Amino acid sequence: MPSPTDASRTRRAPRRDALRNDTIVIQAARAVFAEQGPQASMEAIAARAGLGVGTIYRRFAGKDALLDAIAQTFVQEMDQAAETALADPDPAHGLERFLDFVGAFNAEKRRYAAALIDRVASDEVSARTSERVHQLTQAAVDARALAPHVTAHDIKALIVAMRAVVAVSPDGDDTAWRRFLRLHLTGLRTTH
Repeated sequence: MPSPTDASRTRRAPRRDALRNDTIVIQAARAVFAEQGPQASMEAIAARAGLGVGTIYRRFAGKDALLDAIAQTFVQEMDQAAETALADPDPAHGLERFLDFVGAFNAEKRRYAAALIDRVASDEVSARTSERVHQLTQAAVDARALAPHVTAHDIKALIVAMRAVVAVSPDGDDTAWRRFLRLHLTGLRTTH
């Protein structure tokens, strides 16, 4: 017989339709925030999701809660991209694929990146991603795809710089950050 604690946990678990709605809401919010920035209304998000505003408020107390959920999703996606890149048998390709993901990722959230920065906590997932970037960089160095003096700090600095390039680029124009990335990767491959 389940204990009262087990029964209360079971009752508190979100229903399948609530979890599905969460995913729909988060995807809709990402799209709306990407177009309108963090000032977008909950009504616009509800319309994009095809749900009533009340449904959203039952799961997310407001935009802050929704932005928190989006930030957590971003942290998980970044970690997954680093894991996928690390599994690539070609370290150079894996690193480039990861950095392309980071550029596109930053381009998607450029209108609301400032609203997310403080929400992305240094948690276990972020620490794991950082370690994966270190491993990815070292694998590329070991494969001689990067110069021997290149470190994970250099790659992390490149990521920060790419974010800045994305921020000053016209909407929808990936040309500048892609060019910036290719130039810097060429420089990191050059031995002196």
